[in-house]
Amino acid sequence: MSTETQTPPPSSPGAAPISPVPGAEAKLREAARAQGTLGRATFDTLFGAGAHLWNSAEEFEEFQRFTREPRGKE
Repeated sequence: MSTETQTPPPSSPGAAPISPVPGAEAKLREAARAQGTLGRATFDTLFGAGAHLWNSAEEFEEFQRFTREPRGKE
């Protein structure tokens, strides 16, 4: 993580760059440390990292199915 944040130039008239969030880098580093992913991420450190977010494999499968469904304007 870099200590210098760069924002791309605005893409539309009247758009302004997003200001950096104070302490964001420290918060991200702490979150990565808490999740055990600080440093070089590997398959072993990431595998199953979000398993606690679903109560069952069926619930996870339903979530995946829902995210893959096309969403049209109704």
